[in-house]
Amino acid sequence: MGEEIKKKKIEHMKPIILSEDGLENFKKTNKIWRVCDVYGSQRAELAKIKSGVGDEPPGHWIYYPWSGELIHILAENDYFFLRTNRNRNLITEAEQKKLYDFPVAMVGLSVGNSIALSLAYGGFSGTMKLSDRDNLETGNLNRIRAGVSNVNIPKVELTARQIYEINPYADLHLFSDGLNNGNVAGFVAGDPKPKLIFEEIDDFKMKIKIRLTARGVGVPVIMLTNLGDSILVDVERYDLDKNTKVFNGKVEEKIINEILNGSIGLEEEKKYAVQIVGRENLSQRIIESLPEIGKTLAGRPQLGGTVAACGGLAAYLARKIALGELLPSGRKLLRFDLW
Repeated sequence: MGEEIKKKKIEHMKPIILSEDGLENFKKTNKIWRVCDVYGSQRAELAKIKSGVGDEPPGHWIYYPWSGELIHILAENDYFFLRTNRNRNLITEAEQKKLYDFPVAMVGLSVGNSIALSLAYGGFSGTMKLSDRDNLETGNLNRIRAGVSNVNIPKVELTARQIYEINPYADLHLFSDGLNNGNVAGFVAGDPKPKLIFEEIDDFKMKIKIRLTARGVGVPVIMLTNLGDSILVDVERYDLDKNTKVFNGKVEEKIINEILNGSIGLEEEKKYAVQIVGRENLSQRIIESLPEIGKTLAGRPQLGGTVAACGGLAAYLARKIALGELLPSGRKLLRFDLW
């Protein structure tokens, strides 16, 4: 029974794609709060940039169960062509197709929300796996693109809605309970197998397990860490070299084993966070904030502007890997205060 309810909930997270044929019957049996027909204006836009736009099939009607909106848009190929037109010729048509066919997985949907939406807006990764077990909290609204009406909605559901509203034809695979020992292998290596994982979670054990699993099956991992007015980028190219060390060897094997085998409390988390990121990369304000986490601070301080910049940077890094351009394993610190 529980699985049935869960299945229905997941289905409720997807838009329903309709043709003209079944539209009238659908309207009679579903709550529709708003009808929006942009098909004509999209066709007019398309005709300006594409020759041979004639009497083609009348697109699709998209129904969003969470908002009750019914929207008439172009069919998938024309919609994609029109929506990504302003990427050209910065991205060629052939490159755009490669990028769209490049499946990506996202673990952690605070920073990961910005990354996922940046990829979706760019017409990248039509197939995505999304994982997060938390609901949106008011304290997330300094950096997650959402409104107060979205508070208490699961982050995975919120992100899926946002992606579907950009690309209703997206293929999303949702892990609404987060990752655990029982599903991490399926997330990393199961169908559809991602060609890149963005890891943006606070769970240190799972950070390591994701990397060990990804290394075993040759999937690269990227982590973007927000450090006030800086972004720390860690790239681990397990697809190029399965001997690449976890965290590029920045964390000693002894500490990794300690994390995997120990019971980690809040104080240990703070200690490991500093060791993974490197004290030399932390500003004085961040260091002074650490003792306040769990007291006057709900979590590690992060700035919305830095998170937004992460989204753009992540799309660039994904493009490099998807198109086979040079992006070696390693760590780089991007500091805004060097402006």
